[in-house]
Amino acid sequence: MVVRERLAGEKLAVELCGIALETPLIPASGTLSKEALGEVGSVYGAILPKTTTPRARAGNPPPRIAETPAGMVNSIGLQNPGVEKFLEGLDAFDLGVPIFVSVAGDTVDEFVALCGRLAGDPRIAAVELNLSCPNVEHGGLTFCAGPASAREVIEACRDALSSKPLFAKLTNEGVVANAIAAEEAGADALTVINTIPALTIDASAQTILVRGGLSGPAIKPVALRAVYDVSRAVNIPVIASGGVSTGTDVAEFMLAGATAVQVGTASFVREPEEILSEFSEYLDRMGTTASELTGAL
Repeated sequence: MVVRERLAGEKLAVELCGIALETPLIPASGTLSKEALGEVGSVYGAILPKTTTPRARAGNPPPRIAETPAGMVNSIGLQNPGVEKFLEGLDAFDLGVPIFVSVAGDTVDEFVALCGRLAGDPRIAAVELNLSCPNVEHGGLTFCAGPASAREVIEACRDALSSKPLFAKLTNEGVVANAIAAEEAGADALTVINTIPALTIDASAQTILVRGGLSGPAIKPVALRAVYDVSRAVNIPVIASGGVSTGTDVAEFMLAGATAVQVGTASFVREPEEILSEFSEYLDRMGTTASELTGAL
């Protein structure tokens, strides 16, 4: 834990919905494996494992990932062992920092059941609703298809999870309107944004390679705009997600209004420790702290 001792402290600490985080960095759901936990325990202020669902999912058939300029397109399909197996292995993610859990369902009732299952688990500090999954009750449109849909699932989950903070992860499409609806429905914080719909093609084989979500540095300007706009439209914290790869990126998202920042695709090509070190050096140069940085534009 040498890095945490060197970098942590008042200048990096932030508070998110009453939860103290030693650093503002959080792994984006689906990008941190159990095998890598020992390498990043000194970097993140909270841990966010891969999204869990009511039942096990095998995920989508390969190919699932395609590299693109400044990013990648993935279509994993929320592969996971289901919530019960997930909870059996949750202790592996206990690094002495808060654990947030991401959940996804195909119906409102599935989201509610997941929140009810997690509500009484003392290991879980907060729950993040992955609202980019298809709502089978409404023709396969995502739960972020419009404010009414987002409001419906968040209101229901708020009732089921009265004792823990509830985060809503929003897509970029209609993000401000959905953010306002999410706040009104009882969300305690908003994660902005998820991946952007994208497509890759194998020209040699003349076939689609991966149809999924674009992540990585390519989407950073889009995510930055979304964080900026949302943070000025709501009165609850915003967690930034989308294209972070450097400490300066972290600073920019916090200046735009984020309280915390998720690191996803960049963790596959850079050590998260390096990103945190760069951010710490930025704070030193500017003579400020992480908590003072939020919304300082």
